[in-house]
Amino acid sequence: MFTFLGTSAGEQYPGVWCDCQNCHGARHLGGVNRRRNSCAILADHTLIDFGPAIPIQLDERGFSLLKVDTLLVTHSHQDHFFPWYLRWRYYPRGIANPPEGHEMGPVFTKPLPLTIYGNSRVRELTWDAIKGDPQNHHLDFVLLRPWESVVTRHLVCTPIKANHDPREECFNFILEYQGKTILYATDTAAFLPQTKEFLTDYRFDLVVMEGTLGFNQKYDASVSGHSNFHLNRETREWMLSSNMLAEKAPFVITHTGPHFAPPHEECAPLLAKWQLTLAHDGMTVHLQKQV
Repeated sequence: MFTFLGTSAGEQYPGVWCDCQNCHGARHLGGVNRRRNSCAILADHTLIDFGPAIPIQLDERGFSLLKVDTLLVTHSHQDHFFPWYLRWRYYPRGIANPPEGHEMGPVFTKPLPLTIYGNSRVRELTWDAIKGDPQNHHLDFVLLRPWESVVTRHLVCTPIKANHDPREECFNFILEYQGKTILYATDTAAFLPQTKEFLTDYRFDLVVMEGTLGFNQKYDASVSGHSNFHLNRETREWMLSSNMLAEKAPFVITHTGPHFAPPHEECAPLLAKWQLTLAHDGMTVHLQKQV
């Protein structure tokens, strides 16, 4: 089970400072038309990204940080990684459980061990948040390198280079879980040549790709940054023609910005004509092996 906890671009939808037609419409319509920062959860144990509203996003969908033991981070931008919450995991080793009066701290129950996977900037921000004390915050960090698979407690994760921010090594993920293969591709513009070549070795049961720039055809999606719906459509057609994707395999769009895409109820039917599924916050995909 793959659940979208948030499906917006960084400014959220409606934009926090905006009252354009789309943002105004989303506020008025509510429900699936409102989006919060992009993140997802696989089963109830593996989080992809960790934005500022993550505890609320989990609670609203019936999940809990108390069960998460694996965190995969695509890159360090604050809408994808907000490490402040990690400091509240501080629970010194050797104290009573629950703590006695003189041992009070930010938690009164020992947290489940957490392993964070990310780039060097994510590691730096993690260490700053926990003041260089992973032991008493009950977490480990695994530094990801592009193209090199890591085995987590639950799955195999292969980080691939995203075409997003040249100032740091940003990742998309290939996830192999219980016999299914998932591509999670946000944030990225058009796939880099090396990434495209690497992907051809896989056949995917679910593809998740960002569509930040919506229907904006003036945007050059070959430049590092973000994708639009036209690139989403082209990418799906390329994957189908390269036998990387079955016709019925879900191709889902997330990380949607408000300014070139109408509210969900209007936008989703338009994308469905291109065989693209527009995700909304709380949407669940039940993983099935595609043949």
